[in-house]
Amino acid sequence: MKKIDIKKERYLMFIDTETIGSLYVVESVLPFEIGMKVLDLETMKVVKEKSYLVRKFFNNKFIMLSTFSATKYPNYFEKLKNDKRYKTMSVNDIAKDIERTKNRYGIKIMVAHNGNFDKTAMTRLFEEFGVENPFKKIDLLDTMEMSKVITFSKEYTDYCIAHKDRLNSMKESCFITNSGRVRTTAQAIYCYITNNSEFEEAHTGLEDIDIEIEIFKESLKRLGNTIVNLNTSPKWSDFSKVIEED
Repeated sequence: MKKIDIKKERYLMFIDTETIGSLYVVESVLPFEIGMKVLDLETMKVVKEKSYLVRKFFNNKFIMLSTFSATKYPNYFEKLKNDKRYKTMSVNDIAKDIERTKNRYGIKIMVAHNGNFDKTAMTRLFEEFGVENPFKKIDLLDTMEMSKVITFSKEYTDYCIAHKDRLNSMKESCFITNSGRVRTTAQAIYCYITNNSEFEEAHTGLEDIDIEIEIFKESLKRLGNTIVNLNTSPKWSDFSKVIEED
């Protein structure tokens, strides 16, 4: 872990991946989509955005229909036809394009929520295809770590308890884990900061980055300074039980 003054950076690269493979077998997970947005810290505006769809996976409907995003597969085709931000590319071309973007904007830091998951999955992808990893030498700012200024608060705990009965598609609480701790997902935090408990994360790269940028902004505001931790993520044990298991 290291600390930096984030105001010394002009641009940050936000990343969100959508994956194939089982989330219960982390070693099997590979991205079929890498969503990317570059945020200008002076204006707090996005200056570049792109969704990279891995051609080898995306063009195989049997692989895609076995993913968590299977129901969204038809929507991706619509986006490819109507939205220039979406491109199917080889892994080699994806790596080259990200590297060009890094160089153009002087990117030194990648930002993601639960960022170790995204960074590890992308590392596995580039290694699998024998391609130079464009994220190998840049630091990670995990908004799950940064947002502890929110998720450690009594107000957040109270909010999660108050909305614990809202369930996801797995019939689990969207706000309290099975072990009785507050959830620290991007969806749960965004629900809290917007006071909209019914919000549902899209689970597509570019849309999910939008809420992660808002979490970044709100966390920065609540920190009261611009010093942030890099290359570290919170552990589940950092969070005390707020509800006892039945």
